[in-house]
Amino acid sequence: MRRSSLNRVAFPVLCMLILLPVGAFAQQAPAETAKSSEGIVHTVVAGDTLWDLSAKHLGSPWRWTEIWERNRFLTNPHYIYPGIQVVIVPPGPREIALGQEPASASGPASGPAETVAAVAPPLEVAKPVVPPVSAPRVPYLDIKPADFVRAGEFSKEAPKGIGNIQAGREPKVAFVEGDQVYLVLRKEIPEGQLLGVYRVRGPIDSPGKRLVSGYVKYLIGVVQVGPKLGGQPTARVRKSFEDLTRADLVSEEIPAYTPVRIDPGADGLRSSVITGRLENEQLAQGDFVYLDQGASAGVAVGNVFHIYVPTGAAAGAAPTTVSGKVLYAPASKAVVVRVSPDFSTAYVTTSMESFSAGVPAMRGRIPLN
Repeated sequence: MRRSSLNRVAFPVLCMLILLPVGAFAQQAPAETAKSSEGIVHTVVAGDTLWDLSAKHLGSPWRWTEIWERNRFLTNPHYIYPGIQVVIVPPGPREIALGQEPASASGPASGPAETVAAVAPPLEVAKPVVPPVSAPRVPYLDIKPADFVRAGEFSKEAPKGIGNIQAGREPKVAFVEGDQVYLVLRKEIPEGQLLGVYRVRGPIDSPGKRLVSGYVKYLIGVVQVGPKLGGQPTARVRKSFEDLTRADLVSEEIPAYTPVRIDPGADGLRSSVITGRLENEQLAQGDFVYLDQGASAGVAVGNVFHIYVPTGAAAGAAPTTVSGKVLYAPASKAVVVRVSPDFSTAYVTTSMESFSAGVPAMRGRIPLN
């Protein structure tokens, strides 16, 4: 009876000893590694584009160049082949523990035994606490990616594309997102590729002091090429900022968003406003304008221009007290977002009053008067 009683007590204790380590290890097991540290690698399927992958994983389709930079083997960023793998987010840094050779329990293999005196660890000297120094704040232009890509540009020559929209599956004069359209293209484009649709205005003559004539071109939509029907390429409208028409230009170019670091530039560079992106008589905050100075004059992305308007008699008010001189007052401030050799595109960030094409602009804060 005594042996039986001991067995009844020992059995539950034995079970507890067996189960206890399992529970302990389960609690100490490390958490699953976050996907951000593992990176994201995507296997392309038919219909995929960097534009769509950027929208899904980076929050905006206009950041597609960030994925392209990680996959420079792609010769055409607007058409990617099914079956290939693209790195969307690279893996994060990993900690690697370097192995350390364990000390022999039996001591040296040969030689007389030696007695080693115990050495006390060195005393740690308290170091003064140095408060962390925050890095200086770098100013960037506050603009949405979808607005940035529509900045457009001004050029002397009429822009050229690869074709245009000929018609829609349904009888329409203008097309929006989701519409199926027929394209007339001057080159072969594979099914699945994205194309940009641009609006062109011009020729436009600048009313400023410099005699400038040219064309405005800006993005109004994106289409994706579909299968041919009766030998004619088709496409689906993926994005439309404005109604797309038959007169608009189809191009292989699709702009991307790039953060603009504010760099005011040297004071004193004079320029003038050629025109705005849209056919508005009055321009103000939120508009894009084109200036008649570019990279050849030292203009760079991020430069800040102050835009001035005439005052007094020049503005139709009472005559000024300065005879024979037009006085100007600051009206708006604009940041350059795009530069070509001869012209630049600027985004109007602040506006105290509206202004028209032809008014002067100056980099820096030197008054014109």
